[in-house]
Amino acid sequence: MVFPSTRWFFITLVVLAPVLLSVRPGRDKLAASLSDRARLLLPGSNEFTDASLRWSSADPPTYSLIVQVATEADVKLTVNYANRKRKPFLAISGGHETTSLVGGLKNGIGIHLSQMNNTPIVDDGQAVLIEGGVLNGDLTATTGCDCVGFIAPILGGGHGYNQGRYGKATDQLLSARIVLTNGTAINISQEDNPDLFWAIRGAGHNFGIMTRAKLRKYDVEPGQHQWAASGFILSYDKLEALYAIANDWAKDPNKSPIIIAWLYFQGASIPSDLTAPLHALAPISVDSSVTDIAGANAHLLANKEGVACAKGFTRKMVPIGVQEYDIAAIRQAFEIFGSVPPAFRNSVMFTEGYPTNRVKEIDSDSTAYSDRAGEFLLSPLLTYSPNASLDVVADDYDGRIRDALLGGDRSKLVAYVNYAREDETMQGMYGYEPWRLEKLRRLKKE
Repeated sequence: MVFPSTRWFFITLVVLAPVLLSVRPGRDKLAASLSDRARLLLPGSNEFTDASLRWSSADPPTYSLIVQVATEADVKLTVNYANRKRKPFLAISGGHETTSLVGGLKNGIGIHLSQMNNTPIVDDGQAVLIEGGVLNGDLTATTGCDCVGFIAPILGGGHGYNQGRYGKATDQLLSARIVLTNGTAINISQEDNPDLFWAIRGAGHNFGIMTRAKLRKYDVEPGQHQWAASGFILSYDKLEALYAIANDWAKDPNKSPIIIAWLYFQGASIPSDLTAPLHALAPISVDSSVTDIAGANAHLLANKEGVACAKGFTRKMVPIGVQEYDIAAIRQAFEIFGSVPPAFRNSVMFTEGYPTNRVKEIDSDSTAYSDRAGEFLLSPLLTYSPNASLDVVADDYDGRIRDALLGGDRSKLVAYVNYAREDETMQGMYGYEPWRLEKLRRLKKE
């Protein structure tokens, strides 16, 4: 996939042995019915502990059993087993969900998809089949973090570097296979179950476990394989000037760099007219390099081995989507962020501006993903060692920062569902047009 050369991208960071034995006949029967590569992991084993680890340890679900499935049939068998045992179940891919709602799953069944990681090219090279356990880094690092599951972000929209040219990740979906909560597997596409096809593109987390997705495939164009990158570290007093530049870029759809505290440009060097406004802010330091798109996430430490992918920390975040940076509100939010206790010193404040050219060209009514007018996404991400006494403090700071960015009016909140925690309204996550929630609720009942 190619990075959109017709749009810029802006992000800033402000840094403050499988167990198969069981004395339970039902579990033994499940083990015997699964495919050869599937495994049952029981509490007390190292494999179970590793499979339980999440990107954020806040509000963790608990499991009495984790099934490492290898086929769609394994998923169906596990769902049916959980239903017979009246156990809640949860699919696990990258383990990056941050909503506290997953903490409501107690003594449940984990369905670990990591072995479902095939990605065959189909349709004479025009499409790719992606199984439910594939991670971003298993393909090409095009969606902002190597260790996130590839399928799960698609269900909520899926923003990323390439959306200026191609649209959201969910806009690339051609068809899918989903295992419903009753254990039935169905095809979903524009031809098969078209209403569900609409729903899973933006609200897909609510309808089942996606075992496979067919997506459009794009080839890297000749001469477009390199990316020049420059990183700018700015002093705090440059905040207003920096976001004024970002607002100006958002008004011009023909800008081509990407800024993530790094400025990316397709080519071996970045044109000086793109770097000049940032150099004019008198950065404390500038670091430049050249990479390919597969190495882009390493600059953010979001490759699989990077700090941003490390599991076991508690991470709390809230998303706020806006069409323009309110610079005074950002200053107020950053003042709050700058006052967090020392325990949160590894936290960051994300302000992301993804390309929107193609996103806005696609009819908003065509998918459950509704925020096609948004330009920027702001998200305080508080990171700390697990400590229950700090959870309430983190929630309070996240809430105060969100209120500052919204001017105290939460009725204006537009929340990216993949970052949502739990206290957002349904309208904030899925759209304020009444018909959207009416349609989703009707489909959920069917």
